[in-house]
Amino acid sequence: MTDPSATSGQQDGAHAPMPRSHKGWMIFFLVIVAFAGVAFFFKLYEFFYDLSSQEGFRFAGAHLGTYLLVAAGFFLLLLYGFLKGHYTNIEQPKYDLLDKEQSYDRAEFRS
Repeated sequence: MTDPSATSGQQDGAHAPMPRSHKGWMIFFLVIVAFAGVAFFFKLYEFFYDLSSQEGFRFAGAHLGTYLLVAAGFFLLLLYGFLKGHYTNIEQPKYDLLDKEQSYDRAEFRS
């Protein structure tokens, strides 16, 4: 059996250069993402400018406060999960479920 890297003409650790068309698409998407980011921050600026007027706080202050408290709670739950190590082996529950399913199948077909 032959080595696949030998047939492709690549050496170990070497990466094929990105095709010219892929570079063009990458630049296109980066420009679009950058433009969307600028537009997003401009909308945030407009939002906070409107909110800082007296009528803005009267209109949406309580709702925004509730939203921020809920968002902070979800952020704290996420932070707790990271600090306790719940995301160290994210694939393990999948394997545990597959093992349980196989054991259930074996037990079902034995009887």
